[in-house]
Amino acid sequence: MRYLLSGLLAILFIHPASATTITPPQRVVALSWEATEYLLTLGITPLAVADKSDYQTWVVQPTLPKQVLGAGGRMEPNLEQLASLKPDLIIINPALTDLKPTLERIAPTLLLDAYRSDHDNEAASYRIQRELAVLFDKTAQLDQLLATQKQRFSQLKSQLAAHYQGQLPKVCVIRFATPTTIWVYGENSMPLAAMRQLGLETACPQPKTAWGTAQRKLTELGKIHDGIVLHVLPFNQMAKLSSTPMWQAMPFVKKQNFLTMRSTWTNGGVYSIGLLAEAMSEALQGKKPLP
Repeated sequence: MRYLLSGLLAILFIHPASATTITPPQRVVALSWEATEYLLTLGITPLAVADKSDYQTWVVQPTLPKQVLGAGGRMEPNLEQLASLKPDLIIINPALTDLKPTLERIAPTLLLDAYRSDHDNEAASYRIQRELAVLFDKTAQLDQLLATQKQRFSQLKSQLAAHYQGQLPKVCVIRFATPTTIWVYGENSMPLAAMRQLGLETACPQPKTAWGTAQRKLTELGKIHDGIVLHVLPFNQMAKLSSTPMWQAMPFVKKQNFLTMRSTWTNGGVYSIGLLAEAMSEALQGKKPLP
């Protein structure tokens, strides 16, 4: 496993006045949305992030402070700007592996390899969050967050059990790609991790993949007769789709088992699992989702 806190990285932040004191990085740039979430979860405001405006549309939470700068795109960061910012640390994901040697000439560069088909993404998210907490001296904050999150999972699970009188439905979480294709969240996805915390089972099992998603034809949802289909906003063509005979013939549509879940990032980390659980619980209890 290629994770954090190698001896070399720790040495980079040893304060020159002390051989034992590690000074956490102060000026950090996040070139992936996972990295941005991991930092904000610990109360660390990054100096700059990649695809800032898209983060505010698709990820939304945790909220990006106004003073955070844009750093170019996630696939094409602005190298000139990065150099001018003089960061202490740059955090990337595997999409920028080939660019890592170039980034290393600007600042120490840390690779977060969070999503892989050969490991458990949920377990990896907690491990990465812990390792970053150690690096930034934020373990106390993380412990408090995890304790609060555990308590909240228990509350949400109890609420759902009461709402469904102990007979929890199976749930299929999807995101529309187009009016005819969908992304289905299965094994190794963060939505499924949130579902497990709520005591829910999937109505649309999918093989384990690196991101836990599989692209499918919309018509495949016709196989779901008893479960609830829960779609994640945004999708601006729902009105057009819902008027089609094909959609109206879907078994879960006829049974009014199609629900909308507020926009929540599905490829994040520890924080996102908590948000997904909250959003699922709201939707499954019939609360109106936020736009």
